[in-house]
Amino acid sequence: MSAPLPVWWNGQLIDEAAALVPATSQGWLWGRGIFETLAVHRGQALALTRHLARFHAAAARLHLLPPSEPDLRHAIAALCALAPSSPHRLRLTLAAAQSPGLSLAPDPGHLLIRLLPSPPKPGPAHLLTAPYRQNEFSPLSGLKSTSYADHPLALDWATSRGATEALLLNTAGDLCEGALNNLFLVHRNQLLTPSLSSGCLPGITRSLVLDLCPQLGVPCLEKALSPADLAAADALFLTNSVHGILPVASCNHRPLTAPCPLTAQLDAALRDLLDRLPDP
Repeated sequence: MSAPLPVWWNGQLIDEAAALVPATSQGWLWGRGIFETLAVHRGQALALTRHLARFHAAAARLHLLPPSEPDLRHAIAALCALAPSSPHRLRLTLAAAQSPGLSLAPDPGHLLIRLLPSPPKPGPAHLLTAPYRQNEFSPLSGLKSTSYADHPLALDWATSRGATEALLLNTAGDLCEGALNNLFLVHRNQLLTPSLSSGCLPGITRSLVLDLCPQLGVPCLEKALSPADLAAADALFLTNSVHGILPVASCNHRPLTAPCPLTAQLDAALRDLLDRLPDP
């Protein structure tokens, strides 16, 4: 087994074991932190500009002060230069460094950037609607916050019942997102996805799919969607930055075509786009 790659920690490349967070930091004690996960292909981080824009917007909401975008790009390039040719994923984590207390005073925090091998792309997903609700009114709604335990708890609930992904509703009972993915419905050759007001993450691959739809002549609506819309869908697919588009083979034990022709068309178009233009 090859030696672990170094990590970028507070401005320098060091051994991962040396990247230590003070036990009294706010990031450790109450989860004041954010993260971002990117796919790395042929040594290049995909959709980097979109990811960094979301990272800076999330940091501003928690009054965190990340390095400048040029400095972040330098750090990411330094790590990506060490990556083997196989697919990898890059995770940026920025967590507050201040001492205990509930202050949201501006804080440069601790920045960790790790490069890890990507897991193999899974087969078509099997969804179950989880009993937990996503709070669209939470100040953390739409953030990739390190206060993240509700998502793995929902995923654990679903996988313990034979599914591969949990589907979350919001407090209004509308469709929101998966524990790890954004959600799209295919209905009569039209694409539907929960609007950001549902509380879902403004996913980067979600945004790329939305941008591709007009180019492909595919009607697409962002709107409030109910479980009845889910039951009426002809097909479903999921999106995330590491795996792209994942077709759904079943939802709440209802078999679905995976992939349907529209899902396959969008998947091919997305892969072609990122191959031609890694930072669209």
